[in-house]
Amino acid sequence: MRRMALYFVGEINERGAMTCLENRHRAAERILEDEALTVDLTDGAAALLLDWGLARAEATAQQAEGASQRELDARLAALRRTMKRVGRRAGEAMPEAQVERVRALLAEVEMEQNMEAEHGA
Repeated sequence: MRRMALYFVGEINERGAMTCLENRHRAAERILEDEALTVDLTDGAAALLLDWGLARAEATAQQAEGASQRELDARLAALRRTMKRVGRRAGEAMPEAQVERVRALLAEVEMEQNMEAEHGA
C-alpha cells in the first residue's frame, strides 16, 4: 500500500539541513499519526483520504526542498486542515456513500487549488 512506501530513512546533509527523504518521512508521519483526519470515516473512505493526503504530503515535501522547516510545517498543517475538513464533511454521509463523498470532495479541493495556481493566488 502507498502509505508504507513513504517511510524512508532520511539523512542530514553536510549543512545539517534535512534532506528531501527526511522531509518526506516527517510529512508521512504527520499524516499517519493524526487520527482526527479519519475519525468519522469508514475504512474505505479513510484509506482513500489517507492515500490522497500522503501523495500530497510527498509532493509538498519535494516542492519544499530548500525551504525552511517552518515553511514545510506550515504547508503540511494546511494539508492536514484540508484533510480534516474533507473527513468531517464526508463523515456526515451514510457509511455506504462515504467513499464517493470523499472522492467528490477531493476533486473539489484539487479544482480549487488548480484555479488558485492558475491565478497566482
